[in-house]
Amino acid sequence: MSAASNRDLLAGPVRPALLRFAGPVILTMVATQLYTVADTMIIGLCLDANALAAVSNASTALMVFMFISGGMELGGGLLLAARRPTSSPDQLSAIIYNLLFIDGVIGLILTAAGLGSAEWLLRLIHTPAEILPQAAAYIRFYMAGMPFLMIYDLSKQLIMGCGNSKTPLFAVLGTSVLNVLLDLALVGPFGVVGAAGATAFSQVVGCVFILWYLRRTLLTGPFRFSMLERQYCWDVFRLSAPNAIQQASGPVSSMVKQSLLGGIGVTAIAGFSCASKMSTLLLMPVFGFTQALVFFIAQNTAAHQDDRVQDGVRQARGMMLVYALAVSVSCILLARPLLRLFTNDLDAIGYGALLLSRQSIVYTFTAMKHLQEASLRGRQQMGLYLASNIGGTASDLVACVLLVPALGYSGFYMASFFSAPFGFLLATVLLRVGSRRAAG
Repeated sequence: MSAASNRDLLAGPVRPALLRFAGPVILTMVATQLYTVADTMIIGLCLDANALAAVSNASTALMVFMFISGGMELGGGLLLAARRPTSSPDQLSAIIYNLLFIDGVIGLILTAAGLGSAEWLLRLIHTPAEILPQAAAYIRFYMAGMPFLMIYDLSKQLIMGCGNSKTPLFAVLGTSVLNVLLDLALVGPFGVVGAAGATAFSQVVGCVFILWYLRRTLLTGPFRFSMLERQYCWDVFRLSAPNAIQQASGPVSSMVKQSLLGGIGVTAIAGFSCASKMSTLLLMPVFGFTQALVFFIAQNTAAHQDDRVQDGVRQARGMMLVYALAVSVSCILLARPLLRLFTNDLDAIGYGALLLSRQSIVYTFTAMKHLQEASLRGRQQMGLYLASNIGGTASDLVACVLLVPALGYSGFYMASFFSAPFGFLLATVLLRVGSRRAAG
C-alpha cells in the first residue's frame, strides 16, 4: 500500500507521479473545505444574515486554536515524509505514536482554553452585541471536538507523508457527507449550535476511523509509554513550530480584518465571509497541489534526487499557473452567481461579489508564492519559509490597516493588489537564498 505509493514518488516519470499523488490530496482538501462551505450555505439559506455573521466571527476566533493544530499537522506530515525513505516500519511506528501522543495532549489543553475564552476572543475582534451569544455558543460546541479534530487531521497528514493520498480522501469524503447530512437535520431546530455540533460529531467519527486504519497498517504494535522519546518531541517541534507560527499569522490577520469590518456592518461581515470561503474553495487545488509537492520534494531530497526535485517543481509551476488564471477569469465573470449560493441577502451578495471579483485578479501571484514556499518546506528550510509567509501576511495586514479606514470596504481588495505581488517577490528572493545555502 504505502510502500508502493512511496516508490511512485521516488521513481518513474515525474508528471504522472505528481498527478497520481496530488489528485487525492487536492480532492481531500476540496472536500474538507466543502463541508465548511456547506455550513455557511445551510446557515445562510436556512437562517439569516445575523447567523451568518455570527459563524464568521466565531470561525475567526477559532483560528486562534486551529493554527496550533495546523502546525502539528503540517510538521508531522513533513517529518514522516522525510524519514520514510530511510526508516524501518518499527521506527516509523514509534514516530507516529510520539506524534499522536503530543497532539492529543495539546488538543485537551486547547479545548479547556477555548471553552473559557470564547466571549473574550469575540469581544477582542469587536463582534457586534446582537450576534455575540450565537458566536460564543458556536465556539463552545465546536471546541468540544478539538482533541478528536487534531488527531484526525494529523493522522491524515501522516498517511499522506508515507505516500498514500487515497485513504485520507475516502475518510474526508465520508465525514463531509456525514457533516452535511447532520447540518440539514440540526441547523433548522438548533441554529448555529446545530452546525457546530454536526462538525464536532463528524470529526469524532473521522478520528475513530483513521486511528483504526493506522493500527492496521503503519503501527506495528500497541502503544507503550516507553516509546516516548525527547528526540521525537524536538524533531516535531523543529518542523511544527514554524508551521504553527505561519498558521497563527492567518488568524491574527483575520481578527484584525474582522475588527475593521465591525465598523462597516453585519451585512459587510456576512459578504466578506462568503467571499473568503468561496475564494478559499476555488484556490484549494493550488493549496492541495502545493502540499503534495512538499511531500514529493521531501522524499526525493532525502533520497538525494535533486534533478527529480527540479523537474517536479517545473511541472507544478505550469499546471498551477493555468489553473490560477482560469479561476481568476471565473471569479471576475461569475462573482454574483457564486455568492448567491451562500445567501439571499442582496447587500451581503454585493459586498461579497465586490471582494471576490477584485481579489481574484492577483491569484496567479498567490499561486506562485505558494509554489516557492513549497520548495522551502520540502527542503526543511523552515526559517526561510516562515520569513516568506510572515512577510507576505504582514504586508497584507499593514495595507488593510492603512487603506480600509481611508477607502472603506474597497480597501480590502486594494490591499491585495500590493501584498500579493510583494509576497511572491519575497518568496522568490528567499528561495534563491535557500538554494545558495544548500549549494554551499
